[in-house]
Amino acid sequence: MNIVKAEIVGPSPKSTINSYRSFGYNLSTAIADIVDNSISAIAEEIRIEYKWIGQDSYITIADNGTGMDKEELVLAMTPGSKDPEETRSERDLGRFGMGLKTASFSQCKRLTCVTKKLNYATIKRCWDIDFIHKENEWQLLDSVSDKSFLEKIEKQKSGTLVLWEKLDRIVGNAEASNENVKAAFYAEMMSVKDHLSIVFHKFIESKRIKIFFQNEEILPYNPFLLNINPKPEMGLPEKFGNVEITYFILPHMSEIGKNDYEKSGGSLGWFQAQGFYVYRGDRLLVAGDWLGLEKKRDYSKLARIAVNFTNESDFNWHLDIKKSTATPPIEIRRELSRIAKIAIMKSAKIYNWRGQKTITENRNSNHEPLWTDEKTREGIKKYKINRKHPIIKSLLEENNKLAGKALRLLEENVPIELILSNQNEDPAFHELEKQTEKPSDDLINLAIELYKINVVQGVPKELAQQQIMSSTPFNLYPLINEYLK
Repeated sequence: MNIVKAEIVGPSPKSTINSYRSFGYNLSTAIADIVDNSISAIAEEIRIEYKWIGQDSYITIADNGTGMDKEELVLAMTPGSKDPEETRSERDLGRFGMGLKTASFSQCKRLTCVTKKLNYATIKRCWDIDFIHKENEWQLLDSVSDKSFLEKIEKQKSGTLVLWEKLDRIVGNAEASNENVKAAFYAEMMSVKDHLSIVFHKFIESKRIKIFFQNEEILPYNPFLLNINPKPEMGLPEKFGNVEITYFILPHMSEIGKNDYEKSGGSLGWFQAQGFYVYRGDRLLVAGDWLGLEKKRDYSKLARIAVNFTNESDFNWHLDIKKSTATPPIEIRRELSRIAKIAIMKSAKIYNWRGQKTITENRNSNHEPLWTDEKTREGIKKYKINRKHPIIKSLLEENNKLAGKALRLLEENVPIELILSNQNEDPAFHELEKQTEKPSDDLINLAIELYKINVVQGVPKELAQQQIMSSTPFNLYPLINEYLK
């Protein structure tokens, strides 16, 4: 093939910048992308600050990392400055050389970067979209809107400050007196704080970095709730090449109390938080998603699975520029599916049984629940009152005909729709029925009365005790057994 050179065609600055602004970032994912750069620069402290001044509001992300010299700064400000196929260090959280620009432009029209490398002078560069549109050139500016931003970095041995101004995507042209936009701006920043606490929780927990938010240190939110009691069940980590997978089964919600339940749900809530948590070099990419391998169900909401891969596998996992989506490669999907099924089975076992203890360790003892379920010929589940339960059995013996009709009436009118509606609206209504350690006087008296009836009818005392203490709810309170003598 004969190669004949023609024209060199450069992209239009205006249309290209507008394309960069449409990558799908939100404020939280955009700031997280800038934090990635700070971590790659070996920063130990990262500070996010913001100020509301209406349309003059600004956000800064500053660190004490290695900083940059002039050549490195210009390269960092250049779109597509790195080859995505380059081998990266393990600490490098970047891939495409686009994050600083695309994340920033998605939220603001003026991006300024102030930086200082050890034994170098503090320098600055600025992209101003309005200026680019006016000049129709990729013209970097050597300017900063306020010297105070420059002084913050000059005081350090090294570091970088990223300044976002003209926040048109967040505050637009709002006046400083506009309380509605101000409230929305503050709410967005609070979402950023929550987002950073989970995305970088492994870095914060291991004390590799400290992140400050308006001078307040961000605490890590670990989605596997390792700090609660009782502790979650943790599976043995499994490695497949450079991918490590570990499942966690949370304790039943009723076991941890209402306050801890509300605190530990995170921003997603317990139902939405189930599934895989995909990390790239300890940086969270995907939170609470079954990756198309399973569906979110009520009984699987105690299952959470950590998947961690190195940046060597970026292309295998189809990592996007925002680092907010990842698709597992075909060769690992079978293992993910297998581990997911194990975790879901364990979750269902705890969720359905609620971890209740019976009165005896004898596995052959016959536990009599109050309710049972059975399947009709059409495959529909029906809920039945257990006629063998001691209370129900006594009731039927006293007035068999009327009691039987009453029980059937109850069975045919179980308010399933209402229960499901309440469960979806607020699971805490149902899940937090934590049992007290001591039975009520009414329950004790009921057990004693049943015991006496059985004994009068000729049932041996030990068998009468066993029948009562193996049925719900008496089996939850071993203390009752002391009264049956």
